[in-house]
Amino acid sequence: MTTSMERETILEPKKKKYQLDYFTRETITEKISKDSQPDTYYYIMVVLSCTVATYGLLSNSTAVIIGAMLIAPLMNPILGSGLALITGNNPLLKVTIKAEFIGAVIAVALSTFLTLLLPVSDLTSEVLARTAPTLIDLIIALTSGAAGAYAICYRAGATLPGVAIATALMPPLCVVGITLAKQEYHLAGGALLLFIANMVAINVIAMIIFQFAGFNTSLLSHYLNLDTPKEKQPYVSRLVGGKIIYPILLLVIVSIPLIFLLKTSIESDQREKIIRNTLEEGLAVMAPDATINALKFTRNDTTFRINVDLHSAQIILPEDIRKLENSLEYKLTAPVQIIANIAMIQRVNNEGATDGYKALLPETKPEVVEVVQLKTSTPEEIIAQVVNEKLQLFDGTLHDFSFAYQQGTGTYNVLLDITSEETLDKAFIKTLETILEEELKRKVVVTLVPTEIEEPEVVEDVETLEEPE
Repeated sequence: MTTSMERETILEPKKKKYQLDYFTRETITEKISKDSQPDTYYYIMVVLSCTVATYGLLSNSTAVIIGAMLIAPLMNPILGSGLALITGNNPLLKVTIKAEFIGAVIAVALSTFLTLLLPVSDLTSEVLARTAPTLIDLIIALTSGAAGAYAICYRAGATLPGVAIATALMPPLCVVGITLAKQEYHLAGGALLLFIANMVAINVIAMIIFQFAGFNTSLLSHYLNLDTPKEKQPYVSRLVGGKIIYPILLLVIVSIPLIFLLKTSIESDQREKIIRNTLEEGLAVMAPDATINALKFTRNDTTFRINVDLHSAQIILPEDIRKLENSLEYKLTAPVQIIANIAMIQRVNNEGATDGYKALLPETKPEVVEVVQLKTSTPEEIIAQVVNEKLQLFDGTLHDFSFAYQQGTGTYNVLLDITSEETLDKAFIKTLETILEEELKRKVVVTLVPTEIEEPEVVEDVETLEEPE
């Protein structure tokens, strides 16, 4: 007759060095099951952390938001679901799903209600920062979730507060409620995607860490009936047999929109850098004392609309703004509209002062300066204006051009005869096509025909012909 210790030895094979023993795994399972219960304490902490996070987001207070992350109880059910999936613990899985779902619903509903009560009109930067998740947020959730699961297994959860801050589960849910209250539904979708990405990433990485620690051993498989024929196994047991294939597949699906959002974010940063550098280069020539205080841009259809706040000691005229637009249209290969809010300043040192207002004092009547822009109506005038304007960037000359309108495709085929001291690249052609399409409201195809300069012929050994007598 075998003892309980002998039965345990038979059921559980010799474990590896990094794997936990049976009793440690049982202790961890009991602790996670207890912490994942959706009891009164859990719901009270959800309400309190949601209230703190909502007020922190609306007041744009980073410190308050961090405090809400520390007291939020949402991490434990997610780790619990990862443990339940890897061990096939069906009761624990039901409990964790219930806790996470109800907690999320309470957070969204409460944050929506609190936002409607507060007279806040604008969304703060802390709110907007959680509406555009990227693949970087998924990587952060994976690494921090791994730290949390590892801490539970090997250090009794010592780093869980730091993991809660890193993954930030409660603030995205509060942002969903805030943006729903403001009827910014596209922003609410971004915040919800951030929460789902964090939750899935933590769940998947927790499953991997738990399996690494020795969970789902033969002993647990025996209690889950994994050693019985497949057709007699419970549904959850069959899922355990497939390991983590389904959560990983879900993680891959969630990653797809995050990759596109990351690509969009990188492109936006690159465009902002191009816009800022181009404006700084142009202002260095027309107003050396000018500085850029704020810069925002949007793109509607094909046109970039740029709002810039400037401090300048010199007058900046509409003609100067048009020069900046001209340079940016080439860099961005699209029409550009700049709206500059300029604050005049006085620069003073121990030798003198520069006062931009002096240029305004001699005027007895306010003069309204209109933008210097040719009013054109015919395609010939539009093409000539746009091409000549862009050639100013290259010291080029337009000698002649021809164009034909193809009615079947609605396309203008423009043939340009120009010369330039600099090489005209594909970006130049793309810029012309984009600007002309905006002006002509038709598809435009531009072709360059550079003027060839014929070299004079060199005649060697010219013999003099004698005239007949």
